This record gives sequence, structure tokens and C-alpha cells, in this order.
Amino acid sequence: MAAVSVKYLLLWPLLWLCVRESETENSRVFPDDDPLRPYARGHGPSHSHRHVRDCLSVTGGNTAHETRTPTHYGGDPEATVFVSAVPGSSRWVYGHMTVVPDPLMQLSVLEPGQPGGCEGQQRVSVEETAGAAGCLYAQNAGFFNTESGKCLGNVVSDGRMVRDSGGVQNAQFGIRRDGTLVFGYLSQEDVLDRSNPFEQLVSGVVWLLRNGEVYINQSLKAECDETQETGTCF
Repeated sequence: MAAVSVKYLLLWPLLWLCVRESETENSRVFPDDDPLRPYARGHGPSHSHRHVRDCLSVTGGNTAHETRTPTHYGGDPEATVFVSAVPGSSRWVYGHMTVVPDPLMQLSVLEPGQPGGCEGQQRVSVEETAGAAGCLYAQNAGFFNTESGKCLGNVVSDGRMVRDSGGVQNAQFGIRRDGTLVFGYLSQEDVLDRSNPFEQLVSGVVWLLRNGEVYINQSLKAECDETQETGTCF
């Protein structure tokens, strides 16, 4: 995921991805404005191409996710700015990319404001949350109910199970205790696995890239479209 410097002020009532130094080393968007244009109607997919139907929970099986074992090479995270041309278009995409040498030790999923922020439905800025946690870089992450501020999806923060979605299928990013990185769709059985539990876990909407290839269309068919209500295009 891209990361932004904590000096950028973004107002979101949910979760932040926080990047720290190594402890050992010391508005609505219209379709024509969105270069990815991932939604055929409104925000989210309209049906499932797997065994999940009508946003039913998955307790075991019927999952599609990947795992990666990161290479630990030491040092502190570094962020860079990138500018990329959109193929077949005159538009450009601007973003930030952060390289994290040791995700298990340097990356955290934070609740808004402080631990307990999800339960308290707190609404605070990225800057405030990141500053209190001592982050080098921070980015808004996860999703939420825009009326109540309630955290949605799966949330595990520094080994604490904050919220269990019950197996509802949306894209996930997580880090297990042995450092394994997990991407994609998880059953509740996967989320609650105690043999190698999650240290960090957060849900999102739409799996953009898989194995280096655009995965938007497949993701639109697989995900629950009732979880997030923002981003509807008119």
C-alpha cells in the first residue's frame, strides 16, 4: 500500500497504517475522473463468482488469498513519490510508495486516535493518530460506516483482535506472527487461526493487483458490495 507522510492532514474516522523505525536498528469522484474506474455501478461489485453469495460469511474454505515471506534486510523504511502515466490516456497518477524492510517489526494497523478508538467510534486525523504512535509514515486504511463512524471489516492491531467481520469477503492485508504477509480473501477460520495468529490485519475494498497483474474486474465479482457505502458515482 502507498504511504503518506504524517504532515498531510486527512480526516477519516477509522484506521491508520503506521510505519515505524526498526526497534533493533533504531469528495466524491466521478467515473471520468478516476483512472482505475473499478465500479460498474455505484461502489462495489454486484455478485460473486465464488461460492460466496449475497455477502454471506465464510467460516472455512472458499477463499482466495496469497502469502509472501518478506526478505528482512535491515534499515529503516523509506518513502518516495512516484508519477506514472495511465496507459491509453493523457492522465497521470501521483502517489507515494514506502519500502518497509521488516514489516513485522515496523508496520502497525492502528485504531483511530488510540487503542479503543474503534469501540469509541472516534473521529480523528491521520496526523493525530500517527503522532501519538510515533510513526514515520502513516496512511488511512480500512473502512467504516460514514454515519456512525463504526469500524468495519477485520481489524487486528499489534496482536489484539479489535474486530472480527465473521468471514464477510472483502480484500484483506495482514501480517502473521511469523512475519508472513497475507493478501486477499480470508475465511473466518483463517482470521481466527491461533497456530500462527495475525499480528496486524485490516480489510479494504477491491484487490487492485495480484501477482503483478491488474485484478480489479475479478475482485469486483468476488467481494461483498454491502459493506462500504461511500464512493457512489452519479
